[in-house]
Amino acid sequence: MTIDRLLMVILLLIAFANISDVVADYHMQVATWHLAIEGITVVISIAAFIVLWRRVLRRNQQLQQLKSALLRHQQQEADWKKQTPQQSFGSYSDVQSWFKQWSLSSSEQEVAVLLIKGLSFNEIADVRGTKEKTVRQQASSIYSKSGLGGRNNLSGWLIDMLLE
Repeated sequence: MTIDRLLMVILLLIAFANISDVVADYHMQVATWHLAIEGITVVISIAAFIVLWRRVLRRNQQLQQLKSALLRHQQQEADWKKQTPQQSFGSYSDVQSWFKQWSLSSSEQEVAVLLIKGLSFNEIADVRGTKEKTVRQQASSIYSKSGLGGRNNLSGWLIDMLLE
């Protein structure tokens, strides 16, 4: 049981215990201020339970999304390995074929190579004679088309493919 679930159970137990106490105190005609304090405790316990419950649900949804993204990338990698013979890895033409498979434009291919080489957006803009904003947009398009999350993932994926 995770700490969040344990806290949720504890908060529910506190809420139910206080509800029964409020009912018993009401029948014993205890002071109104005492009933109000216990009522506030019930409300706070239930509110905290709801906050934790929503947090757990949101985290579970994020976990499922990450799992499905991982499975999708693993399937893409498996498909790629089936399509490409092992001995062909390692040349620039292989890198270009991956770029074509991702449907990168020639400008995006050029930016991708420079990103892999480690140049900054500003340096790439200088080399290509464009604005840094253009390079950022092209990089974003590269990451989107490739399904990779950023420069590190792009370089890591390339290295991984070349080492296999």
